[in-house]
Amino acid sequence: MRFGSSAVLVKDGHGTGSDVADVLIDGDRVYTFRKPRLQATNTHGTGCTLSAAIASYLARGLDLPASVERAQDFVWNAIRAGASLGVGHGHGPVDHLWMQRK
Repeated sequence: MRFGSSAVLVKDGHGTGSDVADVLIDGDRVYTFRKPRLQATNTHGTGCTLSAAIASYLARGLDLPASVERAQDFVWNAIRAGASLGVGHGHGPVDHLWMQRK
């Protein structure tokens, strides 16, 4: 019986470079997904949002690399939109409803 994961995503949210470089390793290939790093304080929930977005894109039939790419884009926009939210103390939440306000 086989245990473990067939893929792993290493996220770069707490890095220091000018870009965020999330890395997906699926056993056969390595994919790097880059976005400009945002200077924002409303970043609470990014990991949970990323995993939920990946799962939702997989459920819609996208393959894993495409799901990660779209999920990273969703989270990046949620962080950017969250900068204008006036809720919470310290690190506030990302704006999960950013698409509704476009």
